[in-house]
Amino acid sequence: MKKALSWLDKNFEPILMAVLFYLMTILVSGQVVLRFVFNSGFSWGEEVSRFIFVWLMYFSISYATRNHRHINVTFVIKKLNEKAQKIMMIIVDFLFLVFSVAMFVSTIKICQSVIEYNDRAVTVDVSMNAIYGAGLVGFILIVLRVFQGIIWKFRNFKEPIEYFENSDGKYTGSNDICFMNTKDEARKEEA
Repeated sequence: MKKALSWLDKNFEPILMAVLFYLMTILVSGQVVLRFVFNSGFSWGEEVSRFIFVWLMYFSISYATRNHRHINVTFVIKKLNEKAQKIMMIIVDFLFLVFSVAMFVSTIKICQSVIEYNDRAVTVDVSMNAIYGAGLVGFILIVLRVFQGIIWKFRNFKEPIEYFENSDGKYTGSNDICFMNTKDEARKEEA
């Protein structure tokens, strides 16, 4: 069970991102071919691809958060000693957690408003929560990933700064996605 949860922790967003990306690519490519070659197309194709893109974006943000691949401004932090850098990184993570929770609460209000006013998509007759729900699910995942990062930093506070900040998810297995074989693993298998 623990191995399955670890696999899901590393692979949940990448699998969904790949599926959504390919669905969107196939849909948009199909639309282009139908419009320019056959002078027809789906009236709903553009709107559905936009919905897929929004879902893809939120899963991507969650994945970037999990692997610490978000943009950092480190000019001031790098001037501090190592312990102060670590404390500052934890403070920044807590601020991002507060922001993410506030955004999650806002998306709940938006989804409730959509239900109250029965907002529908234009070309496909579905609730607009088909798109706003992406924010709801996305911010749940982002909150979870930020929380995981904070726990990682508290558990590894005494480690060197490189290990502590876990840039690019290097020490939490960001390269262990699905059946990918990283360069280091390939070298080990060849030896």
